[in-house]
Amino acid sequence: MITAHLMALRASIRTLLLIGGLAAVGAGLLTLGVGMDTPWAPWERQSDTRFPPVLFTLASFVATVAFCASTVVFHTSLKMVTNNPDTWWRVSGVLFLLTYGTYSFISQTFEAAIMLNILHLIVGIPALTLLPRNFVTSGIFPNQKGL
Repeated sequence: MITAHLMALRASIRTLLLIGGLAAVGAGLLTLGVGMDTPWAPWERQSDTRFPPVLFTLASFVATVAFCASTVVFHTSLKMVTNNPDTWWRVSGVLFLLTYGTYSFISQTFEAAIMLNILHLIVGIPALTLLPRNFVTSGIFPNQKGL
């Protein structure tokens, strides 16, 4: 089981780095270029301290690569329990985007919520479309049909 997860991660490393790069560029443009609010800093619970824009840009890259790597493991696990992992994976991804997008409006400033939703779309759409293709084209699951 661990071998399948490692093979899936290895096959998708370029795509993970590409999506992480999109997140960093998107975060940089939205926060440094446009000057939008960043989310509240998690280390300062009782104040209005926000992520510094440069730190948020770098953290966006790291968090995106880590989160998308966990979704690769999730997809591989779905492949082991269902015949249609792409559909289940995409449905859960869309549900995550909708849930987090709604939550961000009640937990941040309106501007930070808009910025986070744009950033999640910058990451989510390529992840939902590109990552499953890696498994089909890499031959990890040879009996899986195309998208």
